[in-house]
Amino acid sequence: MPFYSAYPSKGKLFNNLKSLLEIKKLSSFALSKEADLSPTTTRKICGDTGYIPSPDVLEKICLTLECAPGDVLGIRSTIESAVAIGSGVFCC
Repeated sequence: MPFYSAYPSKGKLFNNLKSLLEIKKLSSFALSKEADLSPTTTRKICGDTGYIPSPDVLEKICLTLECAPGDVLGIRSTIESAVAIGSGVFCC
């Protein structure tokens, strides 16, 4: 299995599955049945935006929802407001 990380160099990966399921009007349980995944797995992914599913699980989700991996996963910038404030970026 290839290596993948939730921490790419320019940001942090997050999953957007909960929002995607709301748009498609599906529950995590319905997704688990349609994608042949464990209900525990889909509940974990929906409940924790920092949880990144394995490539195999991501593929099943994308095929079931007819979407691209980029619809399920996104990248947030790694800069934190505390760092920016401490560096004087947001200073008066």
